[in-house]
Amino acid sequence: MNAESRNAEKWFGVEVLGGLALWTFLAWLWDTRIQISPWVVALLMLSPLLLIRIGERHRLGKADWSKMAAPHTIAVTLLAISFMNPPSIVMAAYAVPWFIIRLAVVFDVMLSWRHLPTKTPGQLCFDFAFIFPAIGAAWLVAQRANWTPWNFDPLIVLLTAAHFHHAGFTLPLMAGLNAKAAPGCWTRFSCVAILAGVPLVAAGITCTHFGVLRFVEPFGVTVLVLGALGVAVSQIRRGMEKQHSVLPRLGFVISGASLLSAMILAMGFGLRHVVPNWALTMPQMWMIHGTLNAFGFGLCGLLAWRGVRRESGTGLKPVGLFGGAE
Repeated sequence: MNAESRNAEKWFGVEVLGGLALWTFLAWLWDTRIQISPWVVALLMLSPLLLIRIGERHRLGKADWSKMAAPHTIAVTLLAISFMNPPSIVMAAYAVPWFIIRLAVVFDVMLSWRHLPTKTPGQLCFDFAFIFPAIGAAWLVAQRANWTPWNFDPLIVLLTAAHFHHAGFTLPLMAGLNAKAAPGCWTRFSCVAILAGVPLVAAGITCTHFGVLRFVEPFGVTVLVLGALGVAVSQIRRGMEKQHSVLPRLGFVISGASLLSAMILAMGFGLRHVVPNWALTMPQMWMIHGTLNAFGFGLCGLLAWRGVRRESGTGLKPVGLFGGAE
């Protein structure tokens, strides 16, 4: 590894550790200032603070990734400030820059489609990992403004934002990465199920809210869980590959096992109207399911993929995920 690569790795480590330290401080601060669901806010904010920044390294070359550091940091800082006071139009204004950045990323991803004549499920899943958070950002703005679209409870508005920042980001991202690394029916099925499952779950919750088509929510959860189980198995299998060093392999195993556990809980909750005894309560779900997804699956999985890219020599080069230079 040359000096430039070592320097880049050092700064990446500083950014990750600094992000975790900042998140820990903010989680404590929000716990003293937010009256309702501070842990949901903390888990949600882990994605803008750290996970999306790490994940963007798979989409962008080193130069573009570095250019995004300043606007990303400013937008996330303002978003964090928006949770320091009760919801209002002013607090919503602090969340708007994050929404604008996510919309810009959506536009950038769609522009890239012009150069992809054939779009495989893996490509689409990878790309939608950077599209879904824009939906979550829109719901965040609504939550900070104290808006309740379609008369949803404010907590559901917040959980919807969290859904699209986690299930809508790390899950399709790692499904796409696995499809690239090990093309096959299993990984393709996972990608298709996740692409369908993420919006189906959101649609199902909406249907349940309005008291119509109640089957959509358990159906959507089932589809998403099946896709996620494919990703969990792929992550664990990757952790068994002996060509990787110990830390990435450990990260893959923890990531896959965490996702497997979280999806079993999600299945029970999604089928709560059919089999009530299987479901955790809502507070238990966001505490256990949310923590497993954010830290066990999301953070450990992204760091494991980063380690594999570094070992293969592509982690610091602007190489396109699905072939060709960026």
